Amino acid sequence: MRFCYQLFLLFFLTLNIYASEVKLKKKNAVVWSRTQVINGEVDFTASNGILYVNSQPNIFSVESNSFSVVINLGEGVNEIYAVINDSSGVVVSDTLLLTVNFKIIPEVYAYITAEAASIVLHSDIVSNPESNILTYYWRQDEKNPVIGEIADHSSPYTSVIYNAELMKGEYYFDLFVVDADNDTSKARTYFTYKDSTIVPFNIKTDYAAWIDSAVVYCITPYTFSFFNQYVNIKNKLPELSRMGINTIWIQPVFSTYGGGQGYDITNYFNLRNDLGTEQELSELISTAKSLGMRVLFDFVANHSSFQHPYYKDAIQYGEDSHYYNFYKHIDDNAPYSQHYNKNSRGFYYYFWTDLIMFNYDNPEVWNWMIEAAKYWIDNYNIDGYRFDAIWGVTARAPEFTKQLRLALKRIKPDVFLLAEDKATWPETFDERFDAAYDWAPEESWVSHWVWNTFYSENSNPTIFNQGSESSRPGMLRNSLSNFGSGYVPNAKILRFMENNDVFHFITHHSVEQTKMAASLMFSLNGIPLIYNGQETGLSGHPYSTERTFIPGISIEGQSQYGLFNYYKRLIEIRKDFPALITENFNEVNLSGSNTCFAFRRWNENQNLFTVINMGKNPANVKLSFPVDELNLNPDTQYYLTDLMSGESFTATVNDLTSLTIPIQGYITRILHLADSIDTVVGIHNLEETLPTELEIAQNYPNPFNPSTIIKFVLPEAGNVKLKIYDLLGREVQTLVNKFENAGIHYTEFNASQLASGIYFYRIEFGNKVITKKMILVK
Repeated sequence: MRFCYQLFLLFFLTLNIYASEVKLKKKNAVVWSRTQVINGEVDFTASNGILYVNSQPNIFSVESNSFSVVINLGEGVNEIYAVINDSSGVVVSDTLLLTVNFKIIPEVYAYITAEAASIVLHSDIVSNPESNILTYYWRQDEKNPVIGEIADHSSPYTSVIYNAELMKGEYYFDLFVVDADNDTSKARTYFTYKDSTIVPFNIKTDYAAWIDSAVVYCITPYTFSFFNQYVNIKNKLPELSRMGINTIWIQPVFSTYGGGQGYDITNYFNLRNDLGTEQELSELISTAKSLGMRVLFDFVANHSSFQHPYYKDAIQYGEDSHYYNFYKHIDDNAPYSQHYNKNSRGFYYYFWTDLIMFNYDNPEVWNWMIEAAKYWIDNYNIDGYRFDAIWGVTARAPEFTKQLRLALKRIKPDVFLLAEDKATWPETFDERFDAAYDWAPEESWVSHWVWNTFYSENSNPTIFNQGSESSRPGMLRNSLSNFGSGYVPNAKILRFMENNDVFHFITHHSVEQTKMAASLMFSLNGIPLIYNGQETGLSGHPYSTERTFIPGISIEGQSQYGLFNYYKRLIEIRKDFPALITENFNEVNLSGSNTCFAFRRWNENQNLFTVINMGKNPANVKLSFPVDELNLNPDTQYYLTDLMSGESFTATVNDLTSLTIPIQGYITRILHLADSIDTVVGIHNLEETLPTELEIAQNYPNPFNPSTIIKFVLPEAGNVKLKIYDLLGREVQTLVNKFENAGIHYTEFNASQLASGIYFYRIEFGNKVITKKMILVK
């Protein structure tokens, strides 16, 4: 009896072991294309089967025990399984769940044509995935300089009639398209009226006028302050506005694995949880806009974190993962491919092992990134992006960055697309980006800032502190002319002295050199960038975790050497003299000094001349002004006013052919040529000198719970120690124990693990020691 039972059990198990199976070779996934290929295999003989997609049958053939079916998915979760008959009956696969995480709606493109005074609004259907009948509605922006009359609001093609004379400016129009499911798509376009001419927006090449006058301020949120980052950034915006900032670029706010500057993204549609809430970010953006500021986010399209769920899925399931081909695992010999590295799993990265490159041969990656970029524009009304490491994307997929531009400018044509890529390469501006970095045209050193003379991880060698003083004007000339090759006509350059990847300029340059370079930067063509802390004289490297600003202390209050007001004045000059926001630039011949360089900036109404002395000694520079190009009256007395100092120089037209201007060492003069002297308001708090002795301030706040800020001032560079002691004299914590530069420094003391009571903080520098008391109250 027992033997018979064992035989029966063995027979039953054998049936299960050899049961027929249909296997779908795909794992559950969120997908970024509604069209998917479902591959499967069977372990028995079959000729055909049925693949059910949300209960809808799709008949397929089986060949060599395999099958492949192309399907279209709907929005949301899609249930998929296969059914095949074998000799013993029906065999059903496991159910596969594919989630479409974007709306399947029509995409439209709005544009304008104009002949003389006739303005016509057009629409094109980019895609209509369900082949729906569409209804249209046109609307003009109520902020347009003049309101016109749209002939037919519900037509895909209509005209606009103006009964009043057009005024200078941009005129925006929105197109809403509704499909049979009542889903709405939106497109936007505009025309510009200037010089009595109507100029329709060209989506492939044009950008909005506000970009020309942008002064960008880069914010690193996680070190901006000590806590409540979005709130503290919002609270500082009025001060930045007073300084003249009109555009802020916020480094990545998306979910990240490692934190820090945030370029290792783990979710492109969620906010990271260490900076604040969605509401606080929204309030930050609305506050910026109420101050007339534009807001840029930082977008990472080149790679994701190695902890992104898609990459982890690819590692776990290999080629069966839907995301295996989201990441690059094949060499392509594209530009910059000499910087490719392959990890042990076979996937590529450039320089950082935890940042895995996307595979742009996969169209789903295109759609994923475009949907993510559109999401933040649609939901947070931001004004553009700085695209991180986009040089790598354009190198590997040059057509994608063209399509990215079109997708974003169809929904918001005045959006600003700033590329972390070379402004020296024509490809960057070939129907792709509005502006790009001041980087040299070489592949071997990707991020070669044109003002750097050689690569160094520990210093900042520039044309201002390297080489002989007499060689520096030549290096500057090369950096401003793309090393003699020039720039394409539509190149717009992001000018900077420092950013999130570069040492704070003042770390390796004197105060005088810093102000000299700042004046140069703001008088050049392109878009000037200020990195947070630059205006206070912050030193060190942005990769450190030193906090930039202290709650309760103004930016101007933290500013050293008068830099806040110095930058404020430079921004005022740029605003008051529109010639500086044109792309007009020509070198001016000079003699009498081998450490100086001069150039002209102009428009139809203004002429400005910049003279920089890159040496430490004063010079008398003889300038040969291009008199034949200046349209001057030979009978008029002219003046050159230094817009920073207010000093002026008198000259006739004849004098300007060879005029001597004195200039101090490490100074940049910005001179305005006019028939009257400009009134220059002096810079408030012009000069702040270095402290002469060690200082340490009372902690703020005091009493505190649980964190407080301690400010200390060093008269010179050197090793400094700052320690905390309890009432019994026992050391509780070391806050600082390192080499610091001269100037103002701040550090945070977090006492969350300590009991209430009196504590002491003691600073040691050289042979001097200062001790102060503070109170922790919980």
